[in-house]
Order: sequence, then structure tokens, then C-alpha cells
Amino acid sequence: MKLPAFRLRRRARPPEAAADATRPTRPWERFTRLPARRELGELLRHNRGLKVVSLLLACFLWYSINALERDAERLIDLPISIRKIPPDLIVTTPPTKPVTVTIRGPRTILDSVDETKTRLVVDLSAITPGEHRVDLATAAPSPELPRRIKAVRMQPARLGVTVERLAIRRLPVRIDLAGAPALGYMLGTPSATPDHVEVSGPANKVTTLTEIRTEPLDLHGAASRLQRTVLLEFVGDYVTVVPDRVRIAVDVEEVVVSREFRKVPVVVRGGSARLEPSTVDLTVEGPQRLLHGWRPPEGSVVVEAGGLGPGEHRLPPQVELPPGLEAMAVVPDTIRVHVDARGGG
Repeated sequence: MKLPAFRLRRRARPPEAAADATRPTRPWERFTRLPARRELGELLRHNRGLKVVSLLLACFLWYSINALERDAERLIDLPISIRKIPPDLIVTTPPTKPVTVTIRGPRTILDSVDETKTRLVVDLSAITPGEHRVDLATAAPSPELPRRIKAVRMQPARLGVTVERLAIRRLPVRIDLAGAPALGYMLGTPSATPDHVEVSGPANKVTTLTEIRTEPLDLHGAASRLQRTVLLEFVGDYVTVVPDRVRIAVDVEEVVVSREFRKVPVVVRGGSARLEPSTVDLTVEGPQRLLHGWRPPEGSVVVEAGGLGPGEHRLPPQVELPPGLEAMAVVPDTIRVHVDARGGG
């Protein structure tokens, strides 16, 4: 036996309501229609945890935008760089201390400004000779600051500079030597390479210069040719010398002297004889280092009497000297040698 099925019967809607139900909802009606109280409660209870997290995130974003992005100020120290100086001028009082700059902008962007890589560039393209006070408000940071960052104050606000005419000259190099060479040596004429250098700087200093000296080259105890690279002497602030060093060559030569020795004994060799005179005056030439304190030893001047017969003979004396020394004169140049019958060879 089949039981009849129970079905719910919906109440028939009026024709006007049925027509409204089949009509699509217009877009503006979705936003203008206020939710019913029951619908609003269901919306609040649906995904409650996600809604709490979203609310906290919204509060954090609001704080970040309104608190962290609010304009703040920061002090940075920027060195000054001078650019575009006319080619015929020179700045003789360049800035040595940095400028304290107050910058303003969002805090997060302020922290990204690296003061170690930023400089304050001053344009002096329109400067003239003399003393000037340059307004630093016209200076520009390099590299440029971020778009939302502005420089609002500078301390000091002005920069004092002195500008002079630039002079360029070509001057000779003067070699400065110090010390003495080793005993028995003397110096030749030194030479410098290059022998002229280019000097540029303030006209009131460069025009008074006639030469550029080298730093002293120490020659103490030198006994051979010297070649050294030495710096050029400092000639004043803001004066540039190109090149700043030269190559110096100095020849060191032996000093040759002559000395006269009086009454040097003459020695008979190879026999027995009587000499007239028995001494001579000897002039010796050679390096000073050898002749300094030297005396002719015994046997330096000899007469060979071997093989001579009895009687009187005239013989030239023979001089025997150490290597490096040379006999220049012997006075007298002949010696009378008397050989008796018993002493003959």
C-alpha cells in the first residue's frame, strides 16, 4: 500500500510580487538597500576570526600612514664641493668643514639618505677675483635628495671664499745636494730629468718664483755614480708643480793629486857602491785615497849596480811604487855611482 507523499505548498504570490521576483536586481539597488537586522547579525557572525584580523591590520596600516609617514626632520653633515670655476681663476680658501643641513620629509625616507655619499655642490661659474660670501641656499646636493625630502636650513648659511688669478709658468729645476762624497772622490756636474717643470697657482705667488729646488740628495760617503728620484720642494699653498719629482744623476770621480817627497833615500841593488847624491826628490801622482798619509817606503828608489866595473858611472834611478801611483819626476834624474876595485862585479 502506498502512502501519499506530503508536499509543502507555497503560498501563491500576487501577480505584482511574482513580476518583481523575476526582475533582475539593478546594480544601484544592491548598495542602497539596507540589510535587515537578521541579515546584519548573520554577516557579523560569519568568519568572525577573519574579520578581527582584518580590523587589526587596518588599524596597523592607519598608524603606519599617519604616524610613520608624518614629516620629520634630520640633521646631516655634508662636505662642500666647488664646481665650474673659470679656467683663469683659482680658489685659495677652499671650504674645509662640512655644512650642517636640516632636511625634512617622511621618516622612512629620511633614514634612507646616506650623508657619507652626498655632497653639497657650489657653482662658481660667475665668480670674479676677490673675497666673496656665497649663499649656500643656491647649492645643490649631489646626488639629489629623494623627491619628498627638502633641505630647509643650512648652518652656516653662507660660505666665505677668496678667488685669485691663476698663473702658469715653466721654471728650471735646481738640484740641492747634501753631504760630501768619500775621501778621495769629487762630484761631477749633476743633472735632472726633466730639467724644467710646470708651475701653476695664485699669480701673486707663481710670479715671484725663479726656480724650483729639489729636496736635498744625501751624498755622504758616495764613491760611485748616483741616480735617485727625489721630490721637488714645497713652494706654497695652492701651488701645483707637474711633475712633482725628478730623476737626478751625479757622477762621482776619484780625485787625482800629486805630492812631492824630499830626500828620499836611494838604495844600491846588486852590488856595493857609493852614490852621489844618495837621496832624490820624488814627485808622485795618484788617487787622493792612496796618497793620503802615504810615504815612500825604503827601497822605493833604487840603482842597479850589478855588473858594473870599477870607476864612476852615471845611472838613472829606478822608482818602484804600489799599483795606482805613478812617478812624475825624480830630481836629480841621474846618480853618480862610484864602484871601487874591490866592489866591482
